[in-house]
Amino acid sequence: MLKLFKLALIIITISVAGFFVSQVNAQTDTEITFGSESPFNNASTSKFSVAKLSSDKFVVAYQDGGEANKGNLVIGQVSGQAITYGSEYSFNSGATDYISLIPISDTKFVIAYQDRGDNHYGTIVIGEVDGTVVTFGSEYIFNNMATEYVSLDLVSGNEFIIAYKDKRTGTSQGVAVVGEVSGTGITFGSEYVFNGSNTGYLDLVVLASDKFVVVYEDQGYSSHGRAVVGQIDNKILSFGSEYSFNGAATKYISAVKLSSNKFALAYRDEGGGLNYGIMLIGTVSGNSTSFGSEYAFNPTATKHISVDSFSVDKIAIAYQDSGSSNYGRVVMANIESSIATLGSEYSFNPSNTGDIHLTVLSTSDSVVVYQDKGGVPNYGTGIIGSIPVVEPEPEPTPIPEPEPIPEPEPEITDLNDGDLIRNSNVEDITKFDIYIVKIVGDKKFKRLILSPSVFESYEHLNWEDVKDVDQLTINAYTTSDLVRTDGDDKVYQLFPSGDTGTKQWLNITAQEFIDQGYDEDSIYEINATDRDAYEEN
Repeated sequence: MLKLFKLALIIITISVAGFFVSQVNAQTDTEITFGSESPFNNASTSKFSVAKLSSDKFVVAYQDGGEANKGNLVIGQVSGQAITYGSEYSFNSGATDYISLIPISDTKFVIAYQDRGDNHYGTIVIGEVDGTVVTFGSEYIFNNMATEYVSLDLVSGNEFIIAYKDKRTGTSQGVAVVGEVSGTGITFGSEYVFNGSNTGYLDLVVLASDKFVVVYEDQGYSSHGRAVVGQIDNKILSFGSEYSFNGAATKYISAVKLSSNKFALAYRDEGGGLNYGIMLIGTVSGNSTSFGSEYAFNPTATKHISVDSFSVDKIAIAYQDSGSSNYGRVVMANIESSIATLGSEYSFNPSNTGDIHLTVLSTSDSVVVYQDKGGVPNYGTGIIGSIPVVEPEPEPTPIPEPEPIPEPEPEITDLNDGDLIRNSNVEDITKFDIYIVKIVGDKKFKRLILSPSVFESYEHLNWEDVKDVDQLTINAYTTSDLVRTDGDDKVYQLFPSGDTGTKQWLNITAQEFIDQGYDEDSIYEINATDRDAYEEN
């Protein structure tokens, strides 16, 4: 009997240790830490675009509000998590907007922009770097009409593609053109239309030397988010059919290549007026595009989204969290096939944050540039974000498997209104979830108690009253996410996330409540502590 007890104790110890190791690895795998913020322009700054030149050097271009909105840039040099900047250079002496910047090599880059000082024409220029000194070639016009939402990407060698909104016809259609660099000179192919109606918030991603994808807001199609695959043959472009990735108004679209047939995109989904930050994975086959499930990386109002990849299976998303005092935040996501696993949110600027652009510099470092609206008048600021390089776990030494000890079946068969239940036999973190039961006639509901502190706030609840049940019993009860506080008619919908969560007031009529499929019997009455544990959207 003593031997059996020791064996059971060993198994429990190994299981608990393995659980905590897996939790630490999961947290580390999506963690990001930030250095100190480093202003690069002590004046109102916006319309950022950033390009990596090397693992410790980048160039940032911007609209300088302190110099009549002209186009300026600086070179940033990285050492650890510190940034130093070279002198400021003007690439366009007139008012500048819709800036897009890509590297051609570690000493050469291309900037495309709207030249507001020259009839809003689409204009492009080559920059060459020597240390932190920058020189420019001549300006070239790639579109001699008003041009907006400019996006550049490198095809190969000295060839690149520009996609933009062309206001030539009055329909503001989406257009793309191939450009080629020779020294500091540029030649262009013909213009090709990828969307014949009003186009906004576009981003272009090259997947291979002969294939790219454009994602955009189709303002001629109820502002839905759409994507189209383009083929490149010399400087000739052809396009497949348009595909919708979001069937609602879509803004602040940003995309990044994962592989030759896969990309990630993030955007603001204005469906239902929620304005959530959403991401998903797109897969290209020929001229067709399919999309995986949507994932809310920020389940509240979101703006100024920028996404980049550390590897084929890891991305970073930077954004303004409009639902949390407009803080600047970053969230990491691990990608497997079309499935995304999101980490926690991390603040790089716990203050009001404007235009944001994130660029990955190495397998561990990225730079975020942004407009800092807190305490300083919209200064242009940069900060380094670093992710840990997780060492692979050593191969475990095989140990003979002990004879399994059968788990006793739970003896509980009947539950009553107000009972506390959990399934402590599951192998993941949900083993700690405690639910309170509500029974109304033949309807059976359960509601998650968010945290130990919320549990303790109810004087009539006791830990020793929690009953262990099996998963079949748990699943027999419908999860309720509707609550109201005693004495308050407001009904909230809850969105738990670990030991925290958010709530949204259902500001609708009783008939709308019924029409939208809600069940009045599922509403739980809670105390103020429980209610205030959820942040309001």
